[in-house]
Amino acid sequence: MRILNIKAKNYRSLEEIEIEFNEFYNALSGRNNCGKSNIIRTILFFLTYDLRLFYPMRNGPINYSNDYPYWKTKDKIKESIEIEINLELKKDLDAGIYKFINELIFKENETRQNETEIVSIKAEHKPDESNTIIEVFFGDSKIEDEYKRDEFLNRLRGSECVIFHNSTENEPIFFSQRRRDSLSSYLTNEDLEAITAKKNQLETVVKKSLKKHQTEFSSLLGRLTEKYDVSLGIPNLNIDRESIEISLKEKGVEVSLEDWGSGTKNRTLILLNLMNAKRIQESSNISKKLTPIVIIEEPESFLHPSAQAEFGRILQDLAVEFKIQIIVATHSPYLLSHKQPKANILLERDLTNKNKGSKLVNTGGDKWFEPFALSLGIKGDDFGPLKSTIFSDKSDIILVEGSSDKEYFELLKDKKHGNNRLIFDGEIFAYGGAGNIKNNILLKFIKERFKRFVVTVDLDKITDVKSSFDTLGLIENKEYIIIGKNETGKKTIEGLIPDVIFTKVYTKEVDLVRKSMENSIQGKEARSLFKTKVLEAFKEEDKLGNLNIYKDFYPVVSKLNKIFK
Repeated sequence: MRILNIKAKNYRSLEEIEIEFNEFYNALSGRNNCGKSNIIRTILFFLTYDLRLFYPMRNGPINYSNDYPYWKTKDKIKESIEIEINLELKKDLDAGIYKFINELIFKENETRQNETEIVSIKAEHKPDESNTIIEVFFGDSKIEDEYKRDEFLNRLRGSECVIFHNSTENEPIFFSQRRRDSLSSYLTNEDLEAITAKKNQLETVVKKSLKKHQTEFSSLLGRLTEKYDVSLGIPNLNIDRESIEISLKEKGVEVSLEDWGSGTKNRTLILLNLMNAKRIQESSNISKKLTPIVIIEEPESFLHPSAQAEFGRILQDLAVEFKIQIIVATHSPYLLSHKQPKANILLERDLTNKNKGSKLVNTGGDKWFEPFALSLGIKGDDFGPLKSTIFSDKSDIILVEGSSDKEYFELLKDKKHGNNRLIFDGEIFAYGGAGNIKNNILLKFIKERFKRFVVTVDLDKITDVKSSFDTLGLIENKEYIIIGKNETGKKTIEGLIPDVIFTKVYTKEVDLVRKSMENSIQGKEARSLFKTKVLEAFKEEDKLGNLNIYKDFYPVVSKLNKIFK
């Protein structure tokens, strides 16, 4: 099961909004009071018996006096509250609900054979009326019979179609008959029967033993035995009350979950929820087989930014691998999806204007990240051109000065270089100038984010960044490498290129060379274009098989291979 979209009108802060959800991973973001909780509330009201709110189904999921926008009440505007959720059911992965609707609710009609069907649930509460009008559609067919409609809603709400984890409470809430993290949920019926028999035997032996001590306790009471009877016993052993004890075992060391930090514990419980969702999806009991929607409040809680980025990638990978829809409500930019920006949903709410409803922010285009940075209170400089490294799926990274540097290093990965080949399967990322690696906070994050990390810096810029490197404890030829020759005009990566390449470019681009010597914006643009021309000439020689042009690059490759071996 997955949510396709939610529509709301006059529901709490959701004055008029429609939100489309991605098939698997979704990051719901925005400042406090922007409306994230109301989106989650809408989902829980439709799909669960919300144990914390106890809304009776006969009145529906809307309470007009509490849920109607307060500013409209203030202005004496009376309109209907309308909310709608559209779900996609798959015949195989949601067999329990699918068969229930198809074969029991619509048993008089022709049985559907579609692999997927859309379920729409619409709720409307009109002013001055006590009850909510609820309509349910299966495909294009409406469930007209009130009894059948309520039976379907009860079946849906009583199923395990939603697993909700609030990280700040560190305790998952399962809307079902029993906790999915209890010990009994991991045992077969045969095992449970055997354990119950042993449990009864143990209780009998213990009670018999304790009875022998009653006389001793009675004698200690002395004259009070005339007033009191004393008895010894034990509470019944309840397997459902017992939880699985999770341990992390590494190199022979076992660490109990109770001894983990809050961040590790929370992350582990979230992963356990996902594993449970997968188990429900693969249930052999057809009547209970469905794919739960997993909702996680603030998965970044208690985690360092680099761990947040890593965990964000894990959640996105698991959502796709398990074919389970995950919705996270987050304040962390590291939990956003970089590969699928449309999976990121940003809400905003301007409390200073009369129009106080939550709005969906347009985050399309190449600069999709900027509205999130602004909303989450992140300075652009804190991310800049390095932000995409946060979402890299690689464990090793080489940060290089510019795009041309990156192309030279990519060329060095070709097998034709033999023993001088750059052996590297990680990320080569252009950081776009020394100014972008002087940010200690971001550079520290990148360093911690990757298993192995190297920055290359041009010789003419090392003095600008050396203090930042020293503050972070970066070691030369281990975590940073200086590029270029200690000669005038050769203190950049272009200093490693043979003079013959420059001669060719000088001959063809006399005007460009002259312009590049100017101290102006046009001169800066000309210098950038000149670098491009040098790279093109270098590639032409490369195609001719002239490996001599790489002679001064090979010592740098040797250092990098030593680091990444």
